[in-house]
Amino acid sequence: MTDQIHDEIVDEAPQFTDVTGDDHQATSESAKLQSYRLTRDAQLEALRADVMRLRAELAAIAAGSSRLAALETNVAIETVENKIRRHVIPTVVVAGIVGYLWTAFVRPR
Repeated sequence: MTDQIHDEIVDEAPQFTDVTGDDHQATSESAKLQSYRLTRDAQLEALRADVMRLRAELAAIAAGSSRLAALETNVAIETVENKIRRHVIPTVVVAGIVGYLWTAFVRPR
C-alpha cells in the first residue's frame, strides 16, 4: 500500500470521540495521529537508507566477486601452462592419443 493511499484511508477513518464535545480528547487523537505519521515517515526513511546502503554493498560485492573469479581463472590457466611446459613430450603424446581415439569414435562407419 502506498503512503498516499494509506494517508487517505487514515484521514477518512472515523474518529471515535465522545459526543459530549470534549475537545481535549479530539486534540489528543489528532496528536496521536500526527505522531503515528511522523513515526511511520521516520521508519520509511530509515528503510530507504538501508536499501540504498545494501544496494551499494551489493555492487561492491559483485565487483569483488568478478575480480576474484578472473584472478582464479588466470591462476588456473598459468598452472596448466606451467605443467605443460615442464612435461612437453608426455603432453604431446597424450594429445595425440586423445585425438586418435576421438577420430576413431566419431568417424562414420
